Amino acid sequence: MTDLPPVAASFRDIKLKSRSRNFLKSAIALVMAVTSLSHPMKAVASERTDVAAGRRVQGSNADVNGAASESRQARRLVIFFHGIRGRGSVIAAIGESWKATLRETEFVSPDAPFAHRSGGRQWFTVDNQVLRPDRIKAARRAFDELVSDIIQREGFQNDLQNVAFVGVSQGAIMALDAVTSGRWKVGALVSFAGLMPLPPTSISSDTSVLLIHGGADGTIPSTASVAASGQLKSAGYDVTLKIFPNVGHTISSEQAREAASFLKNRLYG
Repeated sequence: MTDLPPVAASFRDIKLKSRSRNFLKSAIALVMAVTSLSHPMKAVASERTDVAAGRRVQGSNADVNGAASESRQARRLVIFFHGIRGRGSVIAAIGESWKATLRETEFVSPDAPFAHRSGGRQWFTVDNQVLRPDRIKAARRAFDELVSDIIQREGFQNDLQNVAFVGVSQGAIMALDAVTSGRWKVGALVSFAGLMPLPPTSISSDTSVLLIHGGADGTIPSTASVAASGQLKSAGYDVTLKIFPNVGHTISSEQAREAASFLKNRLYG
């Protein structure tokens, strides 16, 4: 198997941090309540990156009308979902580092639909560090419209098994919800530092899932992915859980290589 080339310096600098010193306590409370929807759940109030936010990266060879090229060479599609206050251009660095490993693959890194009051974009609003499941449900329409536009533009509407979702933190929450609610039966899903506030409502073996988490994550504890793994396995999903000791709320080069290897095995196997 071809090894993933070193991740670009700009990607290694990606840091997703909480502004609140008390956030760890809130996140731990969230994980303890993750299987109970009768209580509010704490989540990321803010994620910050050391990489300057840039313009929205579409990563598409489509024409200005959004029609996919008939001579499309890409046989697989990877869609990235960034974290809160982030931009697609930041997480697009991962796709650049994966090109040598995931050949004939189109990488698309859209901006989230909604503006964040402190700058950047967000998939759903989080007020006072409280993550409400109804906010996630309300955000589904905008998420689905964005994903549908990308998939149609790239020509994968009848080829979802060759599509992968890759989400980071809040983006991972939305990607997990999209799959476990049965709305998007894609071939693979990678969650970096994610969380499942809502239990699976769709039993499926169509989507292989990789949950990656830093064991030293002080924003969303790794126990969130451990809990999600149990829920997904109970619902019949093919799940792999990888906890990386001494890694915080960030994406290390080792984690990126693990994700690329997983996608290569699932999409190219």
